[in-house]
Amino acid sequence: MFLTDDIIYIQMQKTGCSHIAMLLSRMFKGQQIGKHNPATEALLTGNYHFISSIRNPWDWYLSLWSYGVQGKGGLHDRLVNKKYRRILRHFHQHPLVKIESLIKEMRKDTDAWREVYADASDVELFRRWLKMIHAAENASWLGENYVESGLSELCGFMSHRYLSLCCSARLHPSKLIAVKDIHMLADYERHHCHVDDFIRQESLEDDLCKVLERLSLLRHEDKSLIYSMKKTNASHRYRSIGEYYDKECAELVGLREKIVIDKFDYQSPM
Repeated sequence: MFLTDDIIYIQMQKTGCSHIAMLLSRMFKGQQIGKHNPATEALLTGNYHFISSIRNPWDWYLSLWSYGVQGKGGLHDRLVNKKYRRILRHFHQHPLVKIESLIKEMRKDTDAWREVYADASDVELFRRWLKMIHAAENASWLGENYVESGLSELCGFMSHRYLSLCCSARLHPSKLIAVKDIHMLADYERHHCHVDDFIRQESLEDDLCKVLERLSLLRHEDKSLIYSMKKTNASHRYRSIGEYYDKECAELVGLREKIVIDKFDYQSPM
């Protein structure tokens, strides 16, 4: 997150977050605290204006995959490598749990994951990757407390990240345990989202200017900077988004990311 005296920017992955944080650091005195981390309870009770960013879920998955094809990103690293060393940390504290995790890690087919990350122009590889990401048997390898939170049974990985970062999901594990269906999850989101303004990746410059202007924090030179600065950490793709999706994959994202899609009224590319 990026923290100033007035605002806190929560950085959700693959939503232009590195670019926005860089712009804010050029415009304001503040500090970068971690990166994709949620606000603490102390910050949530402070007098801050919370900002985050969001992206069309269909485009978000394509960007996440394209970034992995470049060999980048924590998700790609977790999927194509076996993480024995991470599991063995503090083994003596929870030996039975660690042994179970080791067995699961041994079964991870890293060759299959490397194969679907082989070519950013191959639409069939993307579609296979997308189905693998949403397969229940693969959820534990995605990491980030996705399975442990119970969210893997209710929503996709993007919604999990959104709920974790923007709705304090990590601070309310007992409340999430009580959530049994998508309607209860939507209710949880409505009651716990602490973000005051969202910047859509699709209209990043316009939205950022509008938010800062409304807060009386936008100077003329800041506006020029926002519209002139080159994008950060952009993933490369060879085709339009509509070419990567077929009806089945588009419907899969539509079902699994219903929380984000309904809230922000995003539309399918199909």
